[in-house]
Amino acid sequence: MTKPRPRILLVEDSPSDQIIIQRSIEDGRIACDLTIAENGKQALQMLQRQEPHQATFSELPDLIMMDINMPIMNGKETLQAIRKDKLIKHIPIIMLTTSSHEKDVMESYQLGVNAYLTKPISDDGFIDIVAHIEHFWLELAVLPPKGMA
Repeated sequence: MTKPRPRILLVEDSPSDQIIIQRSIEDGRIACDLTIAENGKQALQMLQRQEPHQATFSELPDLIMMDINMPIMNGKETLQAIRKDKLIKHIPIIMLTTSSHEKDVMESYQLGVNAYLTKPISDDGFIDIVAHIEHFWLELAVLPPKGMA
């Protein structure tokens, strides 16, 4: 029996960072289904199956990678909303952001983030960090059972 491809939701407003992360996944040969939301509001609409994104997921993602600094609804607000929703609060969330401010780190952990990582500067750094995420979160860690959205 083959293992199903993990599903990752990337919540990132920067088109260049979206491309870098997509390429890092491809270059690292990580077999996953990547869905991108451009802000926290859009991510919540996808996760909660709201208009106009109600058909985005047939099953919830296995992992969420999210930036903090986004328009409309930032990463901390989105994290807080996800952790209050009993149907999606179990999904592991990694903050992947440029901010290394102690306040952002502390608030993110207080709100229930599972890991906080600062974005690397180089493309090779992105490939390395994505490979580490894949190894730990998608190979070693035992994730909650897959469920229907």
